[in-house]
Amino acid sequence: MRILSFAEMETADGLLPLLDHAFRWTFNPRTFGKFVDLDPRLRNSGVGFCALEGSRVVGNVGVMDLATKTLDGKVENVGGIYGVATLPGYTRKGICTALMNRAHEQFTEKGYRFSFLGTSHTIVAHSLYVKLGYSDLFQAPSAYKVTKTKRPKPPPREKATKLDVDKLLKTYNRLVEGKTGFVVRGRDHFVMLEKAEGIRGRNCIVGGEGYVLFSEVRQGAWTNGIWIRELVTSNAKEMDRLVGLVEAKAKDMIYDRTVMDSTLLQVYRSRGYMTEERSHSVLMCKPLTAEASFSKTYSARFYMTGLDFF
Repeated sequence: MRILSFAEMETADGLLPLLDHAFRWTFNPRTFGKFVDLDPRLRNSGVGFCALEGSRVVGNVGVMDLATKTLDGKVENVGGIYGVATLPGYTRKGICTALMNRAHEQFTEKGYRFSFLGTSHTIVAHSLYVKLGYSDLFQAPSAYKVTKTKRPKPPPREKATKLDVDKLLKTYNRLVEGKTGFVVRGRDHFVMLEKAEGIRGRNCIVGGEGYVLFSEVRQGAWTNGIWIRELVTSNAKEMDRLVGLVEAKAKDMIYDRTVMDSTLLQVYRSRGYMTEERSHSVLMCKPLTAEASFSKTYSARFYMTGLDFF
């Protein structure tokens, strides 16, 4: 078995069957290359490592560079793991362990003290991550609400307008001041959402005390539901107002898969949402040095939203 970095691969086509089996992700090397250029977390990360048997790609571990803010207000880069997959028939052969160790080596070479990853308690890999030194940090609750039982006629599409990136960034930076965690952003973060994920001005509501970003989940001509991607504000009253404004746009259902704020979870409950505290999504962390301490570096003020999950 050989382990190659993404840049060392002659072609990335072999990732298609691997990632389709693992995530139902139809991997396109050309469009992925464009996404890498857009995503500030991937741009200089090296993207990941692949395991090959002959010329066949049998395993993958993606790597990210993540910027965090620590208790002393400094920006500290950490590692991020994503896209961990093994081709069926090659499991339980140590492939993922070897790939994860190679990723940890890269992070250590860069001087990173922590590695983060998002996973689920419902998949086998969680126990592997524990063996590799990861521990659970946060479990992300979820919230769901069916807004109507009868499907209305498809509404006319709203005119696509650009995101007001500068206004969003200014609002975000003001509201996360004093917090630690994944709170370091630049304009390129919101530009990526617009260009790579199709988030437009119509998918954003900005108020004086916060904003909400959401995606329309479409099926043919129908808007099947609305997925709240990020809601950032400093008080429950504004949370409630923003959720209500998004609900007014929802035709069938509305949901938030990763509710990282306990106050927002209470707002959802007060509005009649079905909530699950033990959800599929869990964030894990591994110290990469003997002296690295998550609590001493970030404390309980560690902050992230659903958009920060990877």
